[in-house]
This record gives sequence, C-alpha cells and structure tokens, in this order.
Amino acid sequence: MRPDKKAPPLTKQEIATALSKCSPTSAPDPDGIRSSTWKLVNKENPSFLLQDLSLLGSLGYHPASLKGSDGIVLDKLGKPSYESPASFRIIVLIRTVSKILEMIIVSRLLLAAQSKGMLNPNQCGSLPGLSTYDAVLTLFNDVKTLQRPRLKGSSLFFDIKGGFNNVDNSTLTRILREGGIPRYLASWVSSFLGE
Repeated sequence: MRPDKKAPPLTKQEIATALSKCSPTSAPDPDGIRSSTWKLVNKENPSFLLQDLSLLGSLGYHPASLKGSDGIVLDKLGKPSYESPASFRIIVLIRTVSKILEMIIVSRLLLAAQSKGMLNPNQCGSLPGLSTYDAVLTLFNDVKTLQRPRLKGSSLFFDIKGGFNNVDNSTLTRILREGGIPRYLASWVSSFLGE
C-alpha cells in the first residue's frame, strides 16, 4: 500500500475544526480516551495527530484498530416496564481519534461530491447549513405552490432504517471512482466499510 501522491495532506485547520465539533463532555472511548484529551494533545503538539492521520488519509486506509467500539445499554426513563427491548437504548462508543479522521474525510468527500454534481439538489440532511427544517420548508413551499392553482399534491415518506449497513462496498467504491471522486477518498471509504 502506497500513499496517493495526489492526496492533499491534512491541515492543522482541518484537525482543529474536527476537534471543535467533538463534545468535551462525551463519554470516553473503548480505550478510555476522551475527545478533550485529544484537544490537549493537539494544543501541545499539533503535528502529532497531523502526521498520523495524514498518513492514513493519503493511504486511503482506515485500520481495523480504529473500527472497534463498545455498546452501552441504557434504560429509557419513565418506562412502566423494562421487560421489552424497546425500553432501552444503546449508545456506541467509538475511538475518538477515529471520529476526528472520519469528520475530516467526510468533509473532503462532501466537497468532492458537490464539485462533481453527485448530490441530489434536494438533499438536505448531512449537509452543512441544511437540515430537516430546510426539507420541511421546501415541502411546504411545494404544497403551497400546488394549492394556488387548486392542484393536488401527494407526498411519500420513507424511514430507511439501517440503509447504510446494507450498502455494497464494491458498488459504492465503483460509483465514487466513476463519479470522479479522488482515489484516496474512494479507497478510504472502501477501507472504512470493509472488514
């Protein structure tokens, strides 16, 4: 495995931005490391994370050691009975250093997908500056537009639970590469989804 020479190195700003999005009160990861620890490490030695994460990014590789997680089962408050699985929720603790790298890659992938026209113009979720609220306003506007000339409109809503878990790795990687996404990003996504 060789680094992709066309992969731009990570920047101190990308790492600082990713760290700023990490909650200082989040639970520690499976190794007992909190995001606040990485913030202190980065403040004292900014090149520490920069070197290691840049290498993983340019290799297009997400190591198995960063994929581990711990699931913690918590009671949902106010339930009359705790005999049903629906009375509990699971939180998953993933390695905080993995979260930092994932945020940077997602940001780069989003920019690349936007520049290649790979995103649906109606996409609202998971995009900076757009949310479910924007999707609702768009739908509301469309309904009002149809009502003016007394037309009728219909909406169909899907709740696709666990859809991401059913994405075929090789198909997604092929789509990314055919769409012009840089090789190192497509390789990283493939590595992230792989075993």
